[in-house]
Amino acid sequence: MQLPNFKEMDPRKKKLLLYQAGALVVLILAGLVIGNAMGARYQTCLSCHEMNDAVRTWQASSHEKIACPNCHNPNQNFSGFILGLPHKLTDVVTHISGNYTTPIKAKEHIETQVCKQCHVYWRNVSPSGDLQIPHQKHLDKGIPCVKCHFAVVHGANLESKFIRRPAMELCLSCHGGGARSISETFNAPVLTCKDCHTEKAVPDSHKTPKWFEIHSQVAKDPTHPDHQCKRCHGWTPFFCSKCHQSKRPSTHYGENQWRTLHSIRARVDYSGCLVCHNKETFCFRCHDEGTFTKKQ
Repeated sequence: MQLPNFKEMDPRKKKLLLYQAGALVVLILAGLVIGNAMGARYQTCLSCHEMNDAVRTWQASSHEKIACPNCHNPNQNFSGFILGLPHKLTDVVTHISGNYTTPIKAKEHIETQVCKQCHVYWRNVSPSGDLQIPHQKHLDKGIPCVKCHFAVVHGANLESKFIRRPAMELCLSCHGGGARSISETFNAPVLTCKDCHTEKAVPDSHKTPKWFEIHSQVAKDPTHPDHQCKRCHGWTPFFCSKCHQSKRPSTHYGENQWRTLHSIRARVDYSGCLVCHNKETFCFRCHDEGTFTKKQ
């Protein structure tokens, strides 16, 4: 198709074409200004019902005064808005088609540089009690802020408990010696209580060879100095129930044959049985009192 010769065009058509081109430029610029302004308002996110939880949790967080684009789109000028248009259009299509799952999760992690716009990293933070967290040591190893602080704004559900600050499980995933693939990635040392807690260490009572057998007695004794288990173990509601409710101890081998095999373990030292089982209400259903001749 041959383009019209602008020089030979009728003056009235030429003027009309210039007006149309000017109007189109104005509309594009106005769209960029309005779109950029709308993108900075949380009400824009709230217009999509699937984003309600994300907006409400943000409003209840310590970042409620920080506009969404400050973290999710730090490049807020017109060029940043234009470069982000494909992503925004994809979100619109996803919303209209309903092709999403809740809760909504960001596709990209927040970069550490974004957090450093407001936060310094050369401090040792003590969020509660005596806990010390050397942020700079973690950043020097290349650990991004969101590795630990993924829930600070929008919250997270961990073991049916809604949290914003990192739970001890997260610390132990690197420093507990369990998930070696994670700890080796960041060259994380295995730490003890006193390495992070300046006022807490493993109590002497916990170091006794029969601590597993006697810990229930300590927990029930209000006069014992270590009976307040939650002082150290209250960081997760499932610390106790993982043994007491959720699963059988590893000593209960044989599955359905445990009924006949448990006597082998009991002959070694039946006091271990009494950590979970009460003699009167459990053991005496099958055994008479004379069976328990071995001292605890």
